[in-house]
Amino acid sequence: MKISLIIAVLLQIGQAVTSAGLTRSLAELTAFVLVVVLVLMKRESQKSEKPVFD
Repeated sequence: MKISLIIAVLLQIGQAVTSAGLTRSLAELTAFVLVVVLVLMKRESQKSEKPVFD
C-alpha cells in the first residue's frame, strides 16, 4: 500500500508540473493529501508497534 501511495504522489506531482490552472492546483492538493496519509499511516504503525508497511 505504501508503494502505491508513493507512486500516486509522484504521478500527481508529474501532472502538476505539466499542467496549469485548476488541474495543477488539484494535482498539488491531491499529492499533499496523499503525503499526509502516508505520514499518518507511519505514525499509527509506530504506535501499535506492528508494521503496516512491508
